[in-house]
Amino acid sequence: MNITTEPQLQFLSTTQQYYEAFRDALDRIKSSTDTLKPMSTDRKRPLSTSSETPADVGIKRKKHVRTFNEVQSVIDVRKHTFSHWPLKQPTKSQMIASGFFNCNVGDRVICIYCNLICQQFILTDDPSEVHRVLSPDCCFVQSYLLFSTATTPLILNETSNVLSSCEIVPIQACNQKFVEIPKRHATFAKWPKDKALPPVDEIVKAGFFYSGAQTIVSCFYCNGSLQNWEAKDNPTIEHARWFPHCAYIRQLCGDELFQKIQQARRDQKQPHTSSSTQISIPDDNTLSKYVAARLDLPISQHLLHKYRLSIIKRCYENQLRLKLEDFPDDSDLHIACLILQKQIDVIDGKKEKIIIPYKKLQEITDKNMKEQKTLLNTIESLAEPQKSQTQAFNLSPSLNTSMCTVCLTDERRLACMPCGHVATCVPCGHSLRTCPMCRRTIDGFVRVYI
Repeated sequence: MNITTEPQLQFLSTTQQYYEAFRDALDRIKSSTDTLKPMSTDRKRPLSTSSETPADVGIKRKKHVRTFNEVQSVIDVRKHTFSHWPLKQPTKSQMIASGFFNCNVGDRVICIYCNLICQQFILTDDPSEVHRVLSPDCCFVQSYLLFSTATTPLILNETSNVLSSCEIVPIQACNQKFVEIPKRHATFAKWPKDKALPPVDEIVKAGFFYSGAQTIVSCFYCNGSLQNWEAKDNPTIEHARWFPHCAYIRQLCGDELFQKIQQARRDQKQPHTSSSTQISIPDDNTLSKYVAARLDLPISQHLLHKYRLSIIKRCYENQLRLKLEDFPDDSDLHIACLILQKQIDVIDGKKEKIIIPYKKLQEITDKNMKEQKTLLNTIESLAEPQKSQTQAFNLSPSLNTSMCTVCLTDERRLACMPCGHVATCVPCGHSLRTCPMCRRTIDGFVRVYI
């Protein structure tokens, strides 16, 4: 793969600016060696998402190489900024994962690395997608949000009114040996007869194969494993519930069902409320006294070398007025000053600098649709000879409807990339390596909604 040097230099420059901006704050943050720990549960245990399964399958997916690593303490500060997030959707967990910091002005957020400022989110907004689309060169986006996503290509199909998701899922299954449905189905012949199990067809459709050990099943795509099944369990829901990052299960569920599953999971988790003591501020005079006392602190005096007194004062005012508590750490104050300063510099009195995500994305979509219509008209004028070949391939006129061309049972839900043909349901599509319509090699799939 050829790598150009100019974007890389620009990216490294952005990373260097980040460390320069946070040098003073990071000096005050205690060093820690936080590590990610696997989630456990008493009922079902996600056993593995990256290591080899008990079936000893050796094929693994290539890992995304991250060239920018955000310091854990900065991540903690970002979480603190969303302690009083006003919206139920998008959730504060979504906002945190997308790299934004809360500005404490309504639902306004900012990325401190690319200076993208957004406000007026709606229920259907995906903050990570917003960040990816509106600021693709951001160092946080490139290191944390670019996995297997890409711009949605044109979907070529006889069916009109086809909508597609924005994610192309590549042919990169962890367990290539079990991408085909019959092979996954055959593994359950060795399932213990005294152990309960949902219908095999359903568990296979959900992407699982039997590992051969106890009651452990694993996903052919993400390598996630579950055990302790009951006959009434829904494999698709359990898969999406425990492994929401699996691209296969997201395509199988579709956006609406997937979001319902994730919302139900979030609702089951009752967040622990903070036990910190709130400060009583009955009036503005009291607030002014509290702020004046805090301006004499060493951290405030230190920050005066970098920020104006009005910036530091306003950060204290916002924190005490909105949250009724002090900053958890000196680094929280430092980043609060940075966020406020960036807002002043970027907005500069021009409200149009604040992006309204759904409006901006709609503008981009409208522009892309115009380009796609022009491209589609060109393709249709050149594709008349291919239409007769496609019709000859179909076994009967009924296959020109919405039925999968492989199983003839489920509806077509996948577009093959790069050809764009909508030909199969999700499980059948991931079993193929060439398009059933044009025989072109498949590089990935896009979920479509007909």
